[in-house]
Formats: sequence, structure tokens, C-alpha cells
Amino acid sequence: MNKTSLNTKSFLIFFIVLLVSLFFIKPSISQENLTLTGIIRSVDAISGIVRIQVTTEKCQGLWNFRMPDYAKEDLNKSMIGRRVQFAINSSVCDPRNIYTIMLER
Repeated sequence: MNKTSLNTKSFLIFFIVLLVSLFFIKPSISQENLTLTGIIRSVDAISGIVRIQVTTEKCQGLWNFRMPDYAKEDLNKSMIGRRVQFAINSSVCDPRNIYTIMLER
């Protein structure tokens, strides 16, 4: 084999390995989840909106959060007054957004 053929073959093998590895490696977006603590003040089981008095320093105040669709059926009035710890898919609290609470299944 000549040098050009060997370089081409090496490049093709490298390229194939690179493509295969891209299919198996899941790129992740570097977004931090925010963990909050608070007390549930009200629950709307129909819309899935929960009002929580957040005590975590980064987002203190009364906030509305949305429960995932699969968890709406578990919402009831007995949850009012309970202290909860939960995460949202954001690194900041923006009053213009209603964040969905992230639950583990």
C-alpha cells in the first residue's frame, strides 16, 4: 500500500468511529435545575397549578407551579400546609413564567 491509500483508510476508519460515537453519546444542555423548598398554600387539581410559599432564599415568595400531567390526579386539598422540596427545570425564578415541577417517576 502506498502512503496516500493508508492515510485515506485511516481517515475513513476515524470518521466511521466518530459517527458511531455521536449516535451513542447524548449531548446534554448544561442547564442547572433549581431545588426549592416551600409550603403548599393552594391546590387546583383541574389545572394542575399549585401555589407554594417558597422559603428558599433564591426565589422567596408566593409562586405558582404546574404539576406534570401524570401527577394531576394525585392533587388534593389535604396537601395544603405541607412543607415540600421540589425542583424546577431552570436555574432562575422568573415571575413571568409558571414552571413545571420536576418529579421522579
